[in-house]
Order: sequence, then C-alpha cells, then structure tokens
Amino acid sequence: MERPLLLVEDSEPDAEALLRVARKLPLSVPDYLFQRGAYVGAPRPVMVLLDLNLPGIGGQEVLALLKADPMLRTLPIIIFSNSTEARDVSSAYSGGANSYLFKPGDAVGLQEAARALECFWFNAARLPGLEEPTG
Repeated sequence: MERPLLLVEDSEPDAEALLRVARKLPLSVPDYLFQRGAYVGAPRPVMVLLDLNLPGIGGQEVLALLKADPMLRTLPIIIFSNSTEARDVSSAYSGGANSYLFKPGDAVGLQEAARALECFWFNAARLPGLEEPTG
C-alpha cells in the first residue's frame, strides 16, 4: 500500500538524509498537498514531517494553515526540528501538532528517528486514509 509522506524541510542536507532513509521504508514522498493544478486527483499524504525553521513562511504558520483547512485538519503533523526550546515545543502542540521530534545530529540518529516514526505512526497508530477495509 502506498503511504505518501510530505516532507517540509528547508535544509538540503537534512532533506537528502531523510529521503535516503525514507527510500528504505515503505513510504512515498510526494511534493504536493492541496491537490491543485497538476496534482488534482493525486493521493493525499497521510502525514507531514514539518520543520519549524523555514525561510519565508515559518513552520508555525504552515501548521496553522494545515489545521485551519477542513480537508487537512486530521492529517497528522509531526514537527521535526532542531529547536529544543520549550516554547517551540509548547507552541507546536498548542497549534495542533501531533508529535514533536528533535532532529538528530548524525546519520545514525536520523535513521533511528525514521525507524521510530515508522514503528509508531505506520505500525502501531491508525492513520486517516490508511484504514484497513472492513467486511
């Protein structure tokens, strides 16, 4: 089953490292969200990994935008950030984030974080859009 995951990351090295790890997991990484224009009819992501420190619009603004949209509000948003500030963690959860993970500083830690995401979010948890058929 395809499990689309949207990565919102401004650090090229971090994005590349996450994509390398994601290629080993049962995920696909689309570059769309609102299914507009060329993406009408594209499968909607089942989760968003969101960095807080983005250029231009910040991660908190992206979080607010997603949680304000009736079609996207149930989409799990996982904050994946370098920030260890308590106010950033509190603000993310207040804004509707489903989880807050600190970015590991090395490739091994990044792989462990990716495996933990897979283990919890794709194996233990039930995500909207990935429900098992009934009947």
